[in-house]
Amino acid sequence: MELVKESIKNLKGYKTNNIEFKIKLDANEGKNILLQDIYKEGIKFNEEFNLNFYPDNDSYLLKKEIKKYLNVDISNIIAGNGSSEMIELVIKTFVDKGEIILSHIPTFSMYSVYSQIYSAKFIGVKSNEDFGVDIEKIIKKAKETNPKVIFICNPNNPTGNLINKNDIKKLLENTNGLVVVDEAYMEFADGSMVDEISNYENLIVLRTLSKALGLAGIRLGYMIANQKIINVINKVKSPYNLNSISQYIGVKALENKDKIFEYIEQVKKEREILYKELDEMKIKAYKSYANFIFFKSDIKDLYKKLIDYGILIRKFSDELEGYYRVSIGNKSENRMFIKILKEIMSNEKI
Repeated sequence: MELVKESIKNLKGYKTNNIEFKIKLDANEGKNILLQDIYKEGIKFNEEFNLNFYPDNDSYLLKKEIKKYLNVDISNIIAGNGSSEMIELVIKTFVDKGEIILSHIPTFSMYSVYSQIYSAKFIGVKSNEDFGVDIEKIIKKAKETNPKVIFICNPNNPTGNLINKNDIKKLLENTNGLVVVDEAYMEFADGSMVDEISNYENLIVLRTLSKALGLAGIRLGYMIANQKIINVINKVKSPYNLNSISQYIGVKALENKDKIFEYIEQVKKEREILYKELDEMKIKAYKSYANFIFFKSDIKDLYKKLIDYGILIRKFSDELEGYYRVSIGNKSENRMFIKILKEIMSNEKI
């Protein structure tokens, strides 16, 4: 279509699966069943969440709970529709046409997608052979290209690796650009940068309720930064961007922090079991600090063969052809995945 702007014409959008399944382990959704009773209660709004009115533009009650959860001031928080809206807000606010956005690759594809939408230039610094992120390479490239924004996904999606906190500090101290640390999976690891926001003028931390809180369906994310950054981004944020239902459920979930932490420990335990199972099967699995495991397999059409059994995982292509990502499900889902994988491997040897 001739009216479409140039930056969009060759855009490859973010694609999701629309396949029937019995077990869904492809999208890293949290499955915090400990909080399900809260979610199933129904939306019992009080006067502060009246659906006749526009939602609270500042998500004040939600931010009060985030404050308790992470020990940050309300003035340092912006909430919105998942981490994706936060990523877009950063680029909309700070990056002009033709300016550079830097990240490591492979990583979350929306950094490059939004870069293209807003006519910025995305540069990806290739990770090491083991998919570890070399901060020295990123610092070197940053000095060469002077990026406006650097995105660091930690733990990284899709590889699950964790970047050392001191390395991120070093990056912050060696660039003039903003460093956005996407901590969507940080509840499953250690090394958050949230407690550093007052120490660095160029630091933004992104978080989500989709993973550890099992709330992917309400699309609720937030950013944490110093007040100068927050004040500027609030000028760009759409009014009433986060609906009342999402705010309400987010509040209820965060009020039950003990159930969040219990679920996190369950995921870590299952993650370790699944990793050992894959290792014993001689499958190259990469150590993960998230709620998924990234692995390589030479089995032809493994993705399709698993779908035949009703099991959905994430496959990759191009430079990551032959690599897969499986989300950590509940105990029965994980055992079924391993059972079917063993059966597929056994059939391959016949």
